[in-house]
Amino acid sequence: MNLSSPLEMEKFIGALFERMNYTVVHHVRFKGLIVDMVVTSPDGVSSPVELLIAKNAVVSHRVADAARRLHSVTFDGDVVNPMLIAIPTLTLNARALATDYNLRVWDLKTLKEKAQLFPDLSGRLAKLLGEEPSSPVVVTKTVEKAGADLISRLEAHIEENLLSPTEYENLCQQVFLFVFDPYLYDFRRQMETTDGGNRYDFICRIRSGNSFWDSLRSDFRTRAILFECKNYDKKITADQVYSTERYLFSTALRTVCFLVSRLGPNEGCKRAAQGAMRESGKLVLLLSNEDMINLINLTTEENGPTDYLDAKIWDFVVSLPR
Repeated sequence: MNLSSPLEMEKFIGALFERMNYTVVHHVRFKGLIVDMVVTSPDGVSSPVELLIAKNAVVSHRVADAARRLHSVTFDGDVVNPMLIAIPTLTLNARALATDYNLRVWDLKTLKEKAQLFPDLSGRLAKLLGEEPSSPVVVTKTVEKAGADLISRLEAHIEENLLSPTEYENLCQQVFLFVFDPYLYDFRRQMETTDGGNRYDFICRIRSGNSFWDSLRSDFRTRAILFECKNYDKKITADQVYSTERYLFSTALRTVCFLVSRLGPNEGCKRAAQGAMRESGKLVLLLSNEDMINLINLTTEENGPTDYLDAKIWDFVVSLPR
């Protein structure tokens, strides 16, 4: 294995976790010991992670030393198995020892599989390893399969509502991550305001460098997009806009919400969203499963998804009553 830089590999792993909607903190100290990183899942579950790199395979004594550091980490909330990332892999004895220490293990093969959904990260990993990048055809097929799977789940959900609210939130988040990565990033689930008064489904940050997202940030003075997902059997009503609007504040640079629902809004809901824009400059963009399907289909076109959203926002703005 020809690895150019262990530090760059650690940065890559952190970036991969972030793309998977984890929050990552590097070099965390516990009880005088430092672990390489602590990652927190979208559900708020934290795990300590150690990275071990070897020329051929990581051996047992290094696993034992890593396990001591990982098990020094304690959390007040959820407790999960500590995680070991071994590059390129573990020896048989080391793998058995990792099991004894109750460590979850990712090796290089696992990293490559998880990076496949993010072509830029897949290429970055290949460069770190001094390898030729994976065939674009393979990556394209993987991405197409992921998109087709999301469309199938959305269509089935339109036909019959068999998802729980949490499952629907997960599905919506997967769609927006799939379509708009890397410009929408750092997705965080079930966020609560510091006073405990409001909780919204998930929120993400907007990365600069794309004309549509840069314009949205500028036009509405926002640094983030809030998402509310309504898994209702009927079209959503004005009440859902009123309950969502209170989460938006210009002073907090949080003025845009994508209000997503299985069947979309009724007319009263549309009028309420117009009122939020007219009276306080808050954008509540009403989207449905059908809209999300259209966004996925448009990923094959350059700027297709952002052009679709731009058209919806423009239609919304020009139709505002006085």
